[in-house]
Amino acid sequence: MTLTRQDERFRLQRRLQNQAVELAVNSRWEEAVQVNEKLIGLAETTETYNRLGKAYFELGRLTEARDAYRNALRLTPNNRIARRNLERIEELLAKSASLSTVSLKAGRQLVDLRLFVTEVGKTALTSLIDVQRGPALAAIVTGEKVELRPEGRGVAVYDTSGALIGRIEPKLAQRLNELMAGGNRYIAAVAHIDGRQVRIIIRETYQAPSQRGRVSFPGKLSESALRGAFISGAQFDEFGEELLEEEEGAEVREDVDEEAFGGEDEELGLEEIEPDIGDDEDLIEE
Repeated sequence: MTLTRQDERFRLQRRLQNQAVELAVNSRWEEAVQVNEKLIGLAETTETYNRLGKAYFELGRLTEARDAYRNALRLTPNNRIARRNLERIEELLAKSASLSTVSLKAGRQLVDLRLFVTEVGKTALTSLIDVQRGPALAAIVTGEKVELRPEGRGVAVYDTSGALIGRIEPKLAQRLNELMAGGNRYIAAVAHIDGRQVRIIIRETYQAPSQRGRVSFPGKLSESALRGAFISGAQFDEFGEELLEEEEGAEVREDVDEEAFGGEDEELGLEEIEPDIGDDEDLIEE
């Protein structure tokens, strides 16, 4: 009888864990808080506190997020997800006059980075330059959609609230600028962030008739941009760690607007994409 009760408890925990992960993937943070708190009532785990901290962060409830990550570290002092996120939250709180809430861009759009991986020549991964300091940068998360804006001969990267994040490196920016001026359209998202090092992934979503036959991203993505930002089939959390690392075998996918990304391209792994933009001659239009 005792074994049966333990089995029931385990099944309930597993069901709630799967539910908590799916709620996070679909950005249903209020419900995610409730489910993770139920899980903590059953058993305290580092993974549950990390998920709870993330849910509170997305709701702008930073003191609760801080407490959740502190509890994760209480259970596992060397947990890098909790430590990294706690440091970030404490930095945000230090910059805020209030210890209750900080504006975290309610209009933030999160996307599944796997949908950016399509066919050779349509996807690029690059590190930003001139990355800005300040609260806007501190609040950026992995998987967050960003906006590309041509400025002069360059391309600037803004978050959804209109705050400047950084700029595309000159060689790639010049090419993107020309292609966008010709009618091409692109979507971009944060692939990795570590301090002031920000990498974004860019995907061509529409090729203008005037640009037919011109590949957006010829050659290979630079090794320096690819290093440390490899995107596998895993779902990533917004702080650059795998959201599902404690949920081995879980298969969940984020709902996305297929029209925004186009649904006709086959999804491939990054290992099947040429890894860098080549030398200057690669960028010269044939």
